[in-house]
Amino acid sequence: MADYSNFDLVTFAILLEKAKGDRSITQYANSVDVSAAHISRLLRKLVNCPPSPDTISKFSSDASNGVTYSELMMAAGHIDDKTEETSIENKRALTKENEKKFFQVILSDLYTRDFEWNLNKTINGPVDLMIEISNWEYSKWYIQIKPFVTSRTIYSIYGEIACIELTSDSKVSIAVGSNDEFDFLINTPPKSLRANLYVMLLNLNSGKIIKEEELCQY
Repeated sequence: MADYSNFDLVTFAILLEKAKGDRSITQYANSVDVSAAHISRLLRKLVNCPPSPDTISKFSSDASNGVTYSELMMAAGHIDDKTEETSIENKRALTKENEKKFFQVILSDLYTRDFEWNLNKTINGPVDLMIEISNWEYSKWYIQIKPFVTSRTIYSIYGEIACIELTSDSKVSIAVGSNDEFDFLINTPPKSLRANLYVMLLNLNSGKIIKEEELCQY
């Protein structure tokens, strides 16, 4: 029997109301592609089991008032403060250690490409790199460097991507450094995410991008 004891129904309803903002339930429902009836029941605290991480990703994709995916996930009981803190610290430590190698591999690959590009390194955003391209099928290429992907962090990754304002000519790649993480992402694609999303495997020892496969389309 599923354990929903960590689902904080009251806090979730408060956060969801803030995420809805000044919009009607129907307007918010249409914006995030979730049933208005389901949102209404959550707001009235009539639901005993928490929304799935995929649904929470939708809620956060167009949330008002700065409501975040992590806050909703914690209120739903999918993650707790300690888990989130540990995950963030592990991610920071591993990213700091491997960040330079990831950037070097990606830059080396970019210089072999035929298209013209301009690179922007983002800070404290949902992606690590944003590449503007003038003569390719995609006009923007967003790259997330993820040296630490687990079953606990994957939905946060998809939630971050859902918050990016993407178009049909944008591409998003999740860069990982191990076959296990690559296979895990391939076997756990997002169920409902509107993005040209790919997973990219880097070999940090050889300094090459080994392969890249599509997870979903816009």
